[in-house]
Amino acid sequence: MEHGTIAVKKLFNTHTIDEKMFHQEVTSLMLVRHQNIVRFLGYCSHTEEKAKEIMPGIFVLVEERKRMLCFEYISNGSLEDRITDELRGLEWNTRYQIIKGICDDDSMVPKITDFGLSRLDDKTRTTSAEPLMTLGYCAPEYQFHGKMSSKSDIYSLGVIILEIVTGRKEKPDIGKVLKRWKHRWNKSAADTLLAYKQVDTCLDVAKRCMHDDPTDRPNISDIVDDLNKIDSTEEAISDAAEYIKLEEMLQIEPLEMHLTFELNKRMSCSIELTNNTDGYFAFRISTTSLRPYHIHPTKGIVPPRSKRSVTIALQALEKTPSYNYRKDEFSVQSTTVDDSLTVTDISGSMFNEKSGNVVDDVNLTVVLDV
Repeated sequence: MEHGTIAVKKLFNTHTIDEKMFHQEVTSLMLVRHQNIVRFLGYCSHTEEKAKEIMPGIFVLVEERKRMLCFEYISNGSLEDRITDELRGLEWNTRYQIIKGICDDDSMVPKITDFGLSRLDDKTRTTSAEPLMTLGYCAPEYQFHGKMSSKSDIYSLGVIILEIVTGRKEKPDIGKVLKRWKHRWNKSAADTLLAYKQVDTCLDVAKRCMHDDPTDRPNISDIVDDLNKIDSTEEAISDAAEYIKLEEMLQIEPLEMHLTFELNKRMSCSIELTNNTDGYFAFRISTTSLRPYHIHPTKGIVPPRSKRSVTIALQALEKTPSYNYRKDEFSVQSTTVDDSLTVTDISGSMFNEKSGNVVDDVNLTVVLDV
């Protein structure tokens, strides 16, 4: 390789891989040549017999097979490390380009990794009584019945598209997703009309890909056609009315705060809630963290064309947090209210969408810099 670095994938297969099948699959991998698929470079294969005691004093010879596959090294790592929600992280144009591939190389060219490995690894095998795939990406027919087809891959593609657009694998409220993207675009003065159409279509493609019935999922050619169509400006203009009708939401800055940690010392930071609309917003802030945080105020009203500051303070700690526990998540919920509402009138039921209210929920992160 040009930089002398390769990626090695060790196959873990508790049922051992049939020799003939393994070589068939490796041959197929070697024949694949595509700019959006990570290049397969070679493999290592070793088989040896070992004595295994199956009962006290009774031994049998069993074959232990070790398989390693060598691929082009993707230096920018996994897409999963880069994807966040709609309000932060990668800009839409970058996400849209990634949707046409999957993973990145140095030039941010989308690349698909692990192509063709489903039958070689027991974590992704095609038939199983106990499926071991990551359930978030796993088609229901495989998860519940152990059956897999090309339409199962389409389901997984739908989950990936959804995660790139929203930062989440769960099926979303499409109106909310579009509103959050519009909110972000308004802050950056981006060309939003075409982007709106791209987001809307990508969400529709993901929804169809994730249909429970495999026969109702689109073919890959249909998906490519849909993505190609939305680059037309004329298509985007036809959706202008829908875009304009999207409501604005409460602006929250910053979305990530850093506290310089010191033992036995209180730390604090603040966020600013900005209402750029002509209506009133009620808000409440909460956290599931077990650390002794104090939020002031925890709820309030933000009048039209105004701002409100909220302080988040962490009481003094006697121990330094471990490396894996230096981030805490906060939730800021907001909803529109009438001008007669006061702070004492704010209740939890106001932020319950089952009551018919439109509620925006934004996650904040507090990072402890040790």
